[in-house]
Amino acid sequence: MTDSDTSALFKADRIFFNGPIVTMADGEAAPPGAVAIRGEKIVFVGDLVEAETKWKGLLTRMQDLRGAALLPGFIDAHGHMGGVGLQGLLANLLAEPDGKVGSVDDVVRTLSEWGETEVGRRSQWIVGMGYDDSLIGGHPTQEQLNAVSIERPVLAVHQSAHLGAVNDKGMELLGYAAAKRNPLEETEFDPAFDMAIKGIAQSDQAGLYVVGRKEYSRFGFTTAQDGGAKRDLLDTLRVLQNTTGWKIDLAVYLKASELRSDEDWDRLDVSNEYYRGMRLAGVKLVLDGSPQGRTAWLGEPYFEQPVPGHEDEEGYRGYRILSDEAANDQVYQAFRRDIQVIAHVNGDAAIEQFIKAVEAACARLGESNAVHRRPVAIHAQTATRSQIEAFARLGIIPSFFTMHTFYWGDWYRSTVLGGERAENISPTGWALEQGLRYTAHHDAPVALANSIAILSSQVTRKPRFGEEPLGPLQRVTVLDALKSLTINAAYQYFEEDIKGSIETGKQADLVVLNVNPLELAEPEHLKSWEDVRVLETIRRGRTRFDDRGAEHDEDDPEVAPDLGPLVQHRC
Repeated sequence: MTDSDTSALFKADRIFFNGPIVTMADGEAAPPGAVAIRGEKIVFVGDLVEAETKWKGLLTRMQDLRGAALLPGFIDAHGHMGGVGLQGLLANLLAEPDGKVGSVDDVVRTLSEWGETEVGRRSQWIVGMGYDDSLIGGHPTQEQLNAVSIERPVLAVHQSAHLGAVNDKGMELLGYAAAKRNPLEETEFDPAFDMAIKGIAQSDQAGLYVVGRKEYSRFGFTTAQDGGAKRDLLDTLRVLQNTTGWKIDLAVYLKASELRSDEDWDRLDVSNEYYRGMRLAGVKLVLDGSPQGRTAWLGEPYFEQPVPGHEDEEGYRGYRILSDEAANDQVYQAFRRDIQVIAHVNGDAAIEQFIKAVEAACARLGESNAVHRRPVAIHAQTATRSQIEAFARLGIIPSFFTMHTFYWGDWYRSTVLGGERAENISPTGWALEQGLRYTAHHDAPVALANSIAILSSQVTRKPRFGEEPLGPLQRVTVLDALKSLTINAAYQYFEEDIKGSIETGKQADLVVLNVNPLELAEPEHLKSWEDVRVLETIRRGRTRFDDRGAEHDEDDPEVAPDLGPLVQHRC
């Protein structure tokens, strides 16, 4: 073979053309006509003729987009990849459009049917995820779940994944008093969930991360997060990392509460580099619960009083998870070691606690702000305008769970928050006013890892019922919504130089959509978002999903039965 033959062979692996290319790059003069990739990198972005002249070789695949849109691969700003797999394994208690549960009777029926499946029969507990008490008339009672089984324990996990309901057998195994009633909240719920998950057959747990990764790829994600792992889960993920690696870039955040001494903090091997598809990216604080479960820590009482389960608490506002001293210490310990901090904060009281912890850590370190540290306020549902201003001053990145506007928007108006507080949940408009590079996420398994729903929820803010948007002044453009899943999310991870836009030299992480989302400006195309779908997901130059159902996963890792814990549910 001559040198010219070799040169002709080893050029681009693929050249994409004949479709809109949304690069998300700053200062782009005009949309390019072609993108060429080779190995794991983008090697050319520009004119099609030039792409063919310089990069088309004998083995180059010319990929005709046929009018479909090419975008940077989506980046998960916050989620739980193992939980996504779990979501697919257990009984689906979600309401439409993600499931079929609309009543307590549906909960009982769905759990009963799952208990008779192969996976259900192998499980010690009968378990389902995703019921919404705002839609089914309240939380299932012990007596109602006894209709599923009186011999086996039953757990129904609330859609917030912060609380749930069990039957009498479950209460007995947990050692709870006979007078205890559903729902189980936070510290009562966690042991129930842990016990139920440990009761799932190890052979069924083995494929959770494979299922989770495939679900991420189905929705166009090329970078995923496991946010809030315990140490034993982190150890298991490292075994997978060192054996077969990952087919998605997985950023893991360890729960800061797992670190109980200076030695624990000093041993934490946080890295900015992925090794075999995974890296430990930082630590996570959990400062409150969820607004939809009415366990978020608010500055003012919940709108409708009394709150079920808290009838004896006048002006119930939810509750904190950590003392101020503990929150301040965890942030400081991370900052002084240059470890990124993300914090679960839904209620404005929890958000304020995080702001003060960041201020205190900066003061101790002699710093005016934390811009270079990029701390992240996860969810930030009820952030006030003044708190958004504090984010901008301190360099805190808000990552909003904007799908709340769809799933619970109506309920927030009528029951949970009322009036102005409901209108301004996930305040993306305020964030843009302050020049913040906010991100948005799905928090799966709380919701499906649906990238299109994340985008549409920011643009339309349309609740599940009715046509009136929730907080129209907080709506953003399609371009800004796309930034929250691409270049802004890359910035959140300190990865904006290698991901988040289609530019020469960056990682070949791409997604193909059937339409160009920039054409779907609200309100003319309000319904059109329902038709948007992912056609192909490409991570590091290799296809990980395409809508033709082609198999790209033959070398996915399988977990040996003795590897240990494989999933935690939330936070």
